[in-house]
Amino acid sequence: MSNTINIVSNGELRLEYYSFGIGDEIVICLHGHGRNATDFEFIATENKRVISIHLFHHGNSYFPIERIEQKPLLTIEIIQLLQIILTKEKIDQFHLFAFSQGGRFSLCLIPFFAEKIKTITLISPDGMNNNSFYNWSSRRRWARSIFRYFEKNPTRLLFYNQIALKTKLIRPKVATFVNEFSSNQKSFIRASRTWQTFRYLKPDCQAIKSTLNKYPIPFLIIMGRYDQVIRPKQAYKFARVIGKEENVLEIPNGHNFFKSSSINKFIHFLPFMEQSLSLDQIIRGNEQHP
Repeated sequence: MSNTINIVSNGELRLEYYSFGIGDEIVICLHGHGRNATDFEFIATENKRVISIHLFHHGNSYFPIERIEQKPLLTIEIIQLLQIILTKEKIDQFHLFAFSQGGRFSLCLIPFFAEKIKTITLISPDGMNNNSFYNWSSRRRWARSIFRYFEKNPTRLLFYNQIALKTKLIRPKVATFVNEFSSNQKSFIRASRTWQTFRYLKPDCQAIKSTLNKYPIPFLIIMGRYDQVIRPKQAYKFARVIGKEENVLEIPNGHNFFKSSSINKFIHFLPFMEQSLSLDQIIRGNEQHP
């Protein structure tokens, strides 16, 4: 199986991406926070090529630390970098597949690449609510200052995390999620920097709705029924706003979708996979099992 690593640049920004498989059918993938571009290697075949992009602060993709506070990442910069990749790889049409934080990037890109996108599949995507506390606070200087303070010694956050859990300010699974990143300084710094760097990546729900009304792109959101990090109700609310409420599929899973037992639960729903269910079949299944 063909496997190459490439880097594209636009000014001071750099994106690393992996290419798996061969063939004319192209799937562009964007991973979740703390994950890796190799997560998507399982979908590559002799007839399908996977372009899996490392988000900034992951792999060898690069965003200047000195820009984070004063000049965070903008959607136009992601558009430009993706266009460079499409030109370099001679890609005219592609499937878009993303997980969690990669979903935020994908939602921002949809209105600008609709003519090139064949299908859209988002797994537990971030970015469905620009006004959630998580996103709202990232745009507040005081909140960013607090996170930069904890970057020096993130274990101090564990104490406050336990207080928030005991007072029910956060859910148990979210507390576990915070503990996971707070117990390791490198992981916490990456979480803090991505949270701050991506704060202006705000998907435009109305633009997405208009785009999907204009272009008949098969669109599917797959959610974990037991996911407490990004919960299914967020997906249903977002899907109603963009007029795609029937296009949300729940599977019996938490937020970790990339262990082998979880992959087997959703691989047959991916529209670009051989012998996958059609979107109509999925929607009919949702109607029969609400």
